[in-house]
Amino acid sequence: MKALGFSLVATLLAAAPLVQGEPARDPAHSPCFNVSIQNERVNRSVVEQDCQRNFNRTVQAGQSNWAQTAQSGEVNNNKVRQYQYEALRYPDRHRGQ
Repeated sequence: MKALGFSLVATLLAAAPLVQGEPARDPAHSPCFNVSIQNERVNRSVVEQDCQRNFNRTVQAGQSNWAQTAQSGEVNNNKVRQYQYEALRYPDRHRGQ
């Protein structure tokens, strides 16, 4: 059993120089995606994307909602949906409070 383990390790070590990895990818050429769903009394979102293609979706539901998005790329796509409600009118939306 020891001989089998030793020969396996020796084979893997001998084959290691033959293995070729992919070159490191430049994230600026890959699409960037961001999805954020916030359902608190106070919601804040700051998104910065610097890729060739940028996509962002933010949904906020609360008493106070604030969102800021900065995108720089060839394709920039951003959608923010904000729903405001008063906690006293809808007590079932704030469980435990």
